[in-house]
Amino acid sequence: MEPIRHQLVVACTPVEAFDAWVDHLGQWWHPDYTPDPAGFRGAGIEPRVGGRVYLVDATLGEVEWGRVLAIARGAIVVHTSTLGQDADHPSQLSVQFVPLDEGGTRVELVHGGWDEGNASFRDKFTEWPLILDRYAAFVAR
Repeated sequence: MEPIRHQLVVACTPVEAFDAWVDHLGQWWHPDYTPDPAGFRGAGIEPRVGGRVYLVDATLGEVEWGRVLAIARGAIVVHTSTLGQDADHPSQLSVQFVPLDEGGTRVELVHGGWDEGNASFRDKFTEWPLILDRYAAFVAR
């Protein structure tokens, strides 16, 4: 099954774009894309292979929704994702930060890892452009 792909350009270096994605996920992630929007208190990525991708909920505490598979500051982060899916069949999210000759960074998101175990959840992920708009607005600050 084909991965979901999106890209955008942000007016900063790849390291700055990466840091905004990894270090500040909880500041730009939209609460509507969590199990309990009213209880959303933040989110994070532990920047190491095997690190957790998690959200913080007022009632549930920290809820893991992925594990980092690959990471290189200013270049790429790849992790599993069970957010909005069956935890036994995670998808995979890859975000690359590509420097542009004219300045800025192209952020390339690939949401893949779809198979018969998780294909029924794929249609839930049509709103990546809205999430990426929030990220771009955060970076522009």
